[in-house]
Amino acid sequence: MNQGKTGMRTSVRDNILSSRYRFMVHEKKNLLSYLDLGQIKTVAQVLSTLEDDSFSLHYPFSFADLHLQAYPEISAIYNALDFGMQCQVLDCASEYGKEGNCEALVAVDYQAGLTTIVALGKNQEELEQRALSSLEDPLVKALIDEPSEKELFDLLEYVHSSLLKVEPTKKRYACYRVACSDEFFLSYLFSTLIDVPFTLTWRLEKDSDGRAIPTFITDGNV
Repeated sequence: MNQGKTGMRTSVRDNILSSRYRFMVHEKKNLLSYLDLGQIKTVAQVLSTLEDDSFSLHYPFSFADLHLQAYPEISAIYNALDFGMQCQVLDCASEYGKEGNCEALVAVDYQAGLTTIVALGKNQEELEQRALSSLEDPLVKALIDEPSEKELFDLLEYVHSSLLKVEPTKKRYACYRVACSDEFFLSYLFSTLIDVPFTLTWRLEKDSDGRAIPTFITDGNV
């Protein structure tokens, strides 16, 4: 019994630590304020040559000195960043360098006319895992006030249950993989997504239930 409780406490603690890391590192300034897409692709290419347990991934402040000697402009920008932004550069560049298209998992409440992004990634498994992680994030849960945001709360509860395969399909709700721009992907990849401003483009054709289907996401700030 005690061992089970200890394991549970450890799991909760790990979730909180992971949540704090995302909040402290990825709620900082926008990565694209410092590096352009071409420079981030270069960092991604460099990262792809490193071992998963590389020293500079544990200690990001060493990355430019060890691996960016051939790119003095990028190296200078990187070294001028604080530790949190350096972590964001490596986190996002690593994800950006993966195969696949930049996509979002979008939840829709057709009855309430409500949409929200629950994850960004490059494949189905990644999107689902990140969505579950976000929906179970203690800080994300604390941001939603159930009495005043009941529709959002219910939508996210449905998404969470459906990802765990314990909720039957409901016509009112749906989840879609939706393409997004590289810029949108890098700007919000590990951010708290429930507050991200965005606009959806919808297909003219509807599904078998007469529901519109989203096809592309653009940044609501543009």
